[in-house]
Amino acid sequence: MLNGKIGTDPGADTTAREIEQTLAQSRASAERSIALYRVWIVGAVGALAIWPFLAGGSAFSFIVSSVYLAYSLGVLAWTHRRMPRWLGEATLLVDLVSMAVFYVVLSRFDGSGETPRWTLYILPSLMMATLLSNFLRYSGRFAIASSAVAAVLFLGVSVSQDDFHPAQVSTAAILVVSGFIAASSGARARQNLDTFARLRLLRRYLPKVAVERVLEDPRAGMALGGRSVTVTLLAADLRGFTSMSEKLSPEEVVRQLNAYHATLLEQVERHGGTLDKFIGDGALVVFGFGAPEAPGSDHGAAAALACARDMLDGLERLNRERAQAGQAPLRMGMGLHTGLVVAGNIGVPGVRLEFTVIGDAVNTAARLEGLTKEAGVPVLISAETVARLEAPALRELPAMRVRGRDEAVRVFTLP
Repeated sequence: MLNGKIGTDPGADTTAREIEQTLAQSRASAERSIALYRVWIVGAVGALAIWPFLAGGSAFSFIVSSVYLAYSLGVLAWTHRRMPRWLGEATLLVDLVSMAVFYVVLSRFDGSGETPRWTLYILPSLMMATLLSNFLRYSGRFAIASSAVAAVLFLGVSVSQDDFHPAQVSTAAILVVSGFIAASSGARARQNLDTFARLRLLRRYLPKVAVERVLEDPRAGMALGGRSVTVTLLAADLRGFTSMSEKLSPEEVVRQLNAYHATLLEQVERHGGTLDKFIGDGALVVFGFGAPEAPGSDHGAAAALACARDMLDGLERLNRERAQAGQAPLRMGMGLHTGLVVAGNIGVPGVRLEFTVIGDAVNTAARLEGLTKEAGVPVLISAETVARLEAPALRELPAMRVRGRDEAVRVFTLP
């Protein structure tokens, strides 16, 4: 296989923008959820703080909880009206700083003159719970930065309120590590979304085999060249649709073609075929990709024949729907041939590449399809395909001249 240098792909920029838009929507949804959780937590804390106040204790905790509940409700309302990008970062910093400030000033207002030691055990837990929101924000740099801020705040509060102990450093280190874990989680989410977006985009425009090649080895999958494989090809074309479309609007032509293509594609996927391309009202389908190159392999011949039968059945169902809508019936022709092709990328790297199959076998399948008009049958099957079938129930027709062949070829059709 030839290797080509791959230039900048405009589609990659579009995919990157779509990924960023998806992440932004996810962050917005996450911020609304975080704001709602904040209201619930602060409301629960306020409910607990009201009991000491009613018992004649300090009102400081209750007042702080009430103010913070009002702030939380304001943030929640803001997230439902607009979502500035910095809102998540700002609210997270406010949460962390307010926790530290609360524990520092608590001793001045609770009447005892010192902060209860047990509250210092709760501070890192609350900070850790707050930092968990970074797993929903997909911002690696801010996850690390905010965890570092939390660690510094915790050390500052704990050392100022109590004697230094090495365990404080361990707790601060855990807070920092949580930031790196959140950053890694965000990077993994972005990578998974990138893979999913590219896979979805590739499957929309490329054959299944081409998508698998790109996912297995992106560089080799996007390089020029190909490999020789024996496959069964099915060339299909509508009969008389060109003259029919002259009486229809362009929108109606596209609508009817889409209905026809959908009928074909349903059977192609059902029988494991690979759609190489749509060509107007025609299609080229490949069977046998990935089949073992063994003497007993049918190289997709049986699947192609079964698909051709079901395509005709599907067309009959579509024609019944068209008759109910007052539309003329559609007729199609198909040519099946098994032979050697080169499957790979053709085009200009960095500008336009197309994964396709080329070779004499492709031409033979297309020419057999064209001969269905002359033979007066919907399907013509070459002897090369029939030879790979087990006890085929087919009817042989008189040999026909195929353009590009010196001798007439044996052809078969459905009984």
